[in-house]
Amino acid sequence: MPADIVVRPYAASDEAELVALWNESMWADPIDRFTWRTRYLLDANFDTGECLVAVEAEANIVVGFVLGMTNKSSTSRMSEPPDAWVVGFGVDDRFQRQGIGRALFDRLQDRWSNSGIARIMVGPYIPSYFTPGVDERAYPDAVTFLHAWGAETLSRPLSMKASLTGYRAADVIVPLAGRLQSAGIRVRPAEPRDIVPLLQFLERHFPHWRPDAAAVLMDLMGTDPRFVTMHVAEEHGTLVGYAQSRHERFGPFGVDEAYRGRGVGAVLLSATLLAMRSKGFHCAWFLWTSDRAARLYREHGFEEVRRFALMAKAIATGEVPR
Repeated sequence: MPADIVVRPYAASDEAELVALWNESMWADPIDRFTWRTRYLLDANFDTGECLVAVEAEANIVVGFVLGMTNKSSTSRMSEPPDAWVVGFGVDDRFQRQGIGRALFDRLQDRWSNSGIARIMVGPYIPSYFTPGVDERAYPDAVTFLHAWGAETLSRPLSMKASLTGYRAADVIVPLAGRLQSAGIRVRPAEPRDIVPLLQFLERHFPHWRPDAAAVLMDLMGTDPRFVTMHVAEEHGTLVGYAQSRHERFGPFGVDEAYRGRGVGAVLLSATLLAMRSKGFHCAWFLWTSDRAARLYREHGFEEVRRFALMAKAIATGEVPR
């Protein structure tokens, strides 16, 4: 790294230059200052020591950055070493291939190694992530850089999108819903009586989704139901699945593992898309699924729009990415 480049923690005066560099480096995932403040600066886990900038000393300009996060409220330290996340990073085109990116990442790794962090994930910091990894088509050089740094590709999730213009339920949905109902399983819009059992269902099966579902429920049942939907699947009064949407973003949605493979997910998906269309939305999209799950979505008109490399680097002795 050039001698006139200084790596230091983020300062308030860096905001405009960091956001501009973010948008230059991560051009497929732009942000504005409002997003920077609300999504990251005001996140309970934001720490200036984990948001590093590289500054060209003479001109005093930001030429590189890396934004990291650790879950400071997690109790996982009592059981197993926790993870850390790299949410975004970039180096000014004029200063690339001079070791600046490596210096930023190594400084962050040193901090986390000394804190007992076991693994660094690139991308999926929940809830404040833009993508579940590095877009392979938009940022091929970033994938190459991360591999050289020692990260491995764990999986290749994809994002998908479907047009809702003229959407109709597939021919199989009505008879499938009928068979499920005959077996005691019914898919219907969520009601106020579902709030407590739904949150309990999420705690058992999909705990990371609980805050997002609670926010949708708050709008749906109280403040403004115009832009959200939620459906549940129940068997004799017990919830076994759910699906939600906000504006044109579909999901999350999930089904109790014991009920998968019976078409519950297909009926939930179709019901949600029909509800989204009835609210005037013209498309449905989501950021993250696997190739296996994508088969279901394709049956409902979804197509792949982005492909990501979900990457990680193990930094604790004896640890391997998983």
